[in-house]
Amino acid sequence: MRGEAIATPSRSETRLIRATHRRKGRAETGLFLAEGTRVVSELAASGVRVELAIWSPAAADDAVARLVERLGESGARVREVSTRALAELADTVTPQGVLAVAPIPARDWQDLDLARILLLDAVQDPGNLGTLVRTAEAMAMGGVVCLAGTVDPWSPKAVRAAAGSSLRVPILGSTWSDAKARLDAGGVSLWAADPRGVPFDRDDPIPARTALCLGNEGSGVSEPVLAAADRRVALPMAGRAESLNVSVAGAVLMDRMFGEPGATG
Repeated sequence: MRGEAIATPSRSETRLIRATHRRKGRAETGLFLAEGTRVVSELAASGVRVELAIWSPAAADDAVARLVERLGESGARVREVSTRALAELADTVTPQGVLAVAPIPARDWQDLDLARILLLDAVQDPGNLGTLVRTAEAMAMGGVVCLAGTVDPWSPKAVRAAAGSSLRVPILGSTWSDAKARLDAGGVSLWAADPRGVPFDRDDPIPARTALCLGNEGSGVSEPVLAAADRRVALPMAGRAESLNVSVAGAVLMDRMFGEPGATG
C-alpha cells in the first residue's frame, strides 16, 4: 500500500464534487455522488460513465486500489488525494477511501414495467428512500416513481442506502396528475398504503398490473392519491405497535404483495 498522497483536486473538480451534495447542484450538472467501496463498485459494474473518481491510498484497502485501477482503465479521471482532502469532499463523516461522480441515469415512463411499480408520495428521509429502492429491486419491482415532495433519490445518502440498486431500478420523478394519467392509460390498479385501510393477507389476489403507493413518514399518503386509490391497504398488526417506519412497512407490503411464496433471498 502506498503512503498518503499530497495531491488535491483542481478548483473545478472540487466545485463539481461539492455541487453533487446539493439538489440544485445535481439538477444543474446532471451528476450524482457515489461514495464508498460498495456503491462505487456497483457504479463501475453498471456501465454508467464515471466522470471523476477521488481516492486516498491512506484511507483505502487493496479492494479500493483495484477498483480505482479499473475506473482509470475505463477512461475516468482519477485523482489520488490526501485523506484530509477526501474527507473535505465526502458526504460521510468517515470516508471509505473512494468517491466518484457520474451522470444521473435518464429514465422515462417507457423504462418502467407497469406490472408492478412503487410510487413514493412525499417520502422525506433519504435513508428511507434508498432502502425502498433497494427493496424494490429485491422484489423485482418494475420501477420507482417519486411524486412531488419526495426527497431526491440521487442525494448522496439515498444513493448509499440503495447500495447500487439505483443504477439498476428505473427511477423517475413525476407530478401526481401525470402519474395518474399514466397509470390509468396503462390499466394499472393503484393501491395506497393506509393504516386505516383493509389489512392485506399474502393470499389475497392482486391485479395483473398494480402500483403500490407509500406516503410521507408523518402524514402518510396524500388525500388526492388516497381518493384515487382502488384499494387502501394496511398491514395486520398483531403486536401493540401502532405503526411502522415507511421503509419497513413498504418492505413488508412488497413482500406480501409481490414476493414469491417460499422464495429466499
